[in-house]
Amino acid sequence: MISLVRAIKFAREGAAVKRCHTIQFIGNYDVGGHSFNMLAMLRIWKPDASLNLVWAIIEHDAPERSTGDVPAPAKWAGIIDKDELNLVEMEITTRIFGDDSCQKLTLEELSWLKALDILELYLWCRDQVELGNRNALSMMARIEKFINKNKASWPKEFNEQWGEFMFADWTPVPELGDDE
Repeated sequence: MISLVRAIKFAREGAAVKRCHTIQFIGNYDVGGHSFNMLAMLRIWKPDASLNLVWAIIEHDAPERSTGDVPAPAKWAGIIDKDELNLVEMEITTRIFGDDSCQKLTLEELSWLKALDILELYLWCRDQVELGNRNALSMMARIEKFINKNKASWPKEFNEQWGEFMFADWTPVPELGDDE
């Protein structure tokens, strides 16, 4: 374990790592925002979630401070050794946080972690499209195909709501006090 100050500095730097750097996008998209969005979705969807799942969400991308955000297609194509990357990221997580909460998750909790992770990316793509960035359309299509192909691995509640996320109006939510 490294010193408290260095661990906190590393975690903060990890939160600043840029996501989706292989496509042009509007605005900023970093690990910290991604993790916050996952936590917010978890809080709304499963307010009784375990602390292990909460910690796993905070930890899951922090090692990218050292490894970078490796695009999923590079992993799928075998360009990157996923198993070796996972081992390195587990070691980094343990060094920074004292242990790796992902290793403590039940199968259901792991399913939630993966579902929230991919859903948050999908919703970011919807945000991008809403802003006029058509670059996100191909990523959205890949995510939709991936989610639909892997329905058996997602939580039941996720599968029940998935269609709503795909087809819901994605214009900004009205301001408080505005007529809805």
